[in-house]
Amino acid sequence: MKEFNEKHIKDLQEVGGFVLQDVFGHIVAIGIDSEYPDIASFLDDYIEIYGIYDLSKRLGYQNSRKMLNDLITKTIGFTFPITHIETKLMGAFKGISADDYAKKLEERQWHLGDVVEDGKGHKAMIIQDDHYFYELMKIKDEGAFQTFRYFDISADLTELQDDNPEWHKVVED
Repeated sequence: MKEFNEKHIKDLQEVGGFVLQDVFGHIVAIGIDSEYPDIASFLDDYIEIYGIYDLSKRLGYQNSRKMLNDLITKTIGFTFPITHIETKLMGAFKGISADDYAKKLEERQWHLGDVVEDGKGHKAMIIQDDHYFYELMKIKDEGAFQTFRYFDISADLTELQDDNPEWHKVVED
């Protein structure tokens, strides 16, 4: 499967594409030429790798014969629009629109002043020091701030985020 390169999210949004978030652990985009330009190219690749029987089960059919019969008879009679196949794929593989996926990416991206936490209950705030380097500053329970001395300092927020994968952004509901 062609793994979705998230740097192409704007291109995917422009064409109204969508993202399948769990195709055997892969994130796949449908709608741009560099990934899968259309549903047919995705289906072709999926069937070649995982087989038509697996696809029919994931789309909710008893077997591949019933799936093909349904697709062919309804497509010939034009009662089975492509959006129906898209809906079935999105349901089977945790699919979402490109716009919704872009929102998820933005929520994960760190920004100056954001609060992040690790899996152990520690919280930190992203700050910029006098030399314009980004740092994580620990937030203690008492409300006082103390800079983590063991963290890498970075001139780039993305690099700081990449260097600290155990930390994630705190998203308020």
